[in-house]
Amino acid sequence: MRFILLSGNIAGLLVLTVLLFAVPGLAAPGVIDDIYDWVFSGAMLSEPRSSVAATSVGNMALFAGGRLQNGSYSDVVDIYNRKSKTWTVSRLSVARSEIGAGSVGNRYALFAGGFDASFKPMTLVDVYDAQTGQWSQIQLNIPRAAPRLLDLGSVAAVVGGLSGDLQYLSKAVDYVDANLTVHSTSLTSEYPQLGLPVFDCTSGIGLYTAGYQNNRPGERFNDFEPSNQTTIFAAASASPVAGPLFPYPRWGSGGAAANGMFVIGGGHVFGDGSSEPLTTVTDRVDVFHAQNQQWSQALRLSVPRDYPLVQTVGDYVVFLAGTQATKALDIFDSRTGTFIVNPRHTPALYTLRDDAVAVTVDGCLLMVAGGTVYQGRNTTASVEIFDACKS
Repeated sequence: MRFILLSGNIAGLLVLTVLLFAVPGLAAPGVIDDIYDWVFSGAMLSEPRSSVAATSVGNMALFAGGRLQNGSYSDVVDIYNRKSKTWTVSRLSVARSEIGAGSVGNRYALFAGGFDASFKPMTLVDVYDAQTGQWSQIQLNIPRAAPRLLDLGSVAAVVGGLSGDLQYLSKAVDYVDANLTVHSTSLTSEYPQLGLPVFDCTSGIGLYTAGYQNNRPGERFNDFEPSNQTTIFAAASASPVAGPLFPYPRWGSGGAAANGMFVIGGGHVFGDGSSEPLTTVTDRVDVFHAQNQQWSQALRLSVPRDYPLVQTVGDYVVFLAGTQATKALDIFDSRTGTFIVNPRHTPALYTLRDDAVAVTVDGCLLMVAGGTVYQGRNTTASVEIFDACKS
């Protein structure tokens, strides 16, 4: 059980404190605790594609849009129902890629922005109602591609993205509530940033951190650098606030949250190409603790991973893909604050892939879909499923 206390405005910043009351040693409800009992299976999307947008709502996973083998964009939405174990196919209102995906109120799936066929960023948000199976549309305040979505439970925050202008990276924030009303504001960070969204919809807390920023917004030549800016979002507040700086700025990290721990790992840094490698992929993992608003000492993945897929399954934060060195998953246990290390066989992908997408349904069914295989030569329709659901 989680309770959020919102204390007053201190030095101009809203201080967010999350009190976590958990029973040590117990698995999250509905999740098989022993990872070696998770059941693996496979399926196929209706068409092969990469850069797919994915989210879950209710008992369903939705895989929307993306890029086909010939480079054109798709309007297909593949929908998987965990309860009935069936697939259906629907359509976006416009074919596009680089879509931001998320949900709000455990009822509506949101597919926000993206690039259209002429490579222009869009304001369009396609909304799927999981209760009725119907589609509708709403609009963002400012057009952008690749916006990041934070599912805060009663509200979703559509943050940043690619703006298509000289600023290149957007500071725009659109809040979408459970009535599909849109309220617009902006980030207050110094530089525009394409960050990493990490959120806990149960507590209503989300981080927008890491990624990269433009140090010369509005100028003719951009200056992109890895970002240490952190912004904290809360469902109970209409305004995001600055958080403690990300301790090791880098490109290409991934993250997810469990039990008030926001776990961010992998990515890469650039060197000068002479005294140090031009690119170094890292195994570093940084953990932000919502309870004390601090980053803790860094942990390590079993192998370096770049642009890993990261999902929450019960009390676990699962890292997969992002490397050619292993198909195995790195699994962080939020109850112990450590990665699981065991000589027994661990869950693993069947196929190495890039530019894929991952989503978790009902907090217990992990799905990995699409992407490119054979070192980017082919797109795939393959879906790999790790079932940790008790029922």
